[in-house]
Amino acid sequence: MTASRRYGVAIALATAVAARAATTASITPSGDAVPENLLRIELHVAKPLVAPLAMDHVHLLDAQGRDIPGAFLDLPLPGDDGRTITLLLHPGRVKTGVGANLALGRALHAGEPVTLVVDDPRLIAPIRKRWRVDPPARQGLFASGLVLEAPRAGTRAPLRVRFDSPLTASGLPLLAIRGPDGERVDGSAVLDTGETTWRFIPDRPWRVGTHALMLHPRLEDVAGNRACAPFEAAGLAEVECPTAERVFATRP
Repeated sequence: MTASRRYGVAIALATAVAARAATTASITPSGDAVPENLLRIELHVAKPLVAPLAMDHVHLLDAQGRDIPGAFLDLPLPGDDGRTITLLLHPGRVKTGVGANLALGRALHAGEPVTLVVDDPRLIAPIRKRWRVDPPARQGLFASGLVLEAPRAGTRAPLRVRFDSPLTASGLPLLAIRGPDGERVDGSAVLDTGETTWRFIPDRPWRVGTHALMLHPRLEDVAGNRACAPFEAAGLAEVECPTAERVFATRP
């Protein structure tokens, strides 16, 4: 077999492997709306991509279907398992009063729709997600109207915690429940309602007494707001958030 023939066979094999490596994907926030100061979008793939996602396959389109220039940082961040890829909107445009924000303004504008398109050929089909853009989310997670629905003791009814702004989907493990004995309550949790609701079902019936919802210091909503401080806070990078908690009681 000639060298050119071998090269052609190698290309054909590589193409076939790439086709077999195609994967399905989904996008969060999964709801209908995002805040104007959206900072993080997450792409969830069924199996890890063999090479980093190229940002020239990621497009943020305005209401007229035009690419919004300079919307993203050219730095997709893969998660530890390779199945979550974080797309970062340019933080300098998101945060008010800094250079890029003053020069270019935000990429998103409240009241206007925006559409994300990811057309990487390794996806079985391009992903499109359209959102309504709402006013910016400017408060910390606990200051933003968090609503906690305490379940009744003696049942395995779900605990529901609602946030004003969607949480990052990868933040699901960063919430936990401490029981009356000071130990973590075992159970299963999901994020639903467009990642604005954390729903927890205990493995055993709720005990009577004082519990606490625990928020890890790294937990953020999609606008970068933490429990201890909003993304807009001055010097946020230097802020060391403690573990935050919201106490609630279960009664018979």
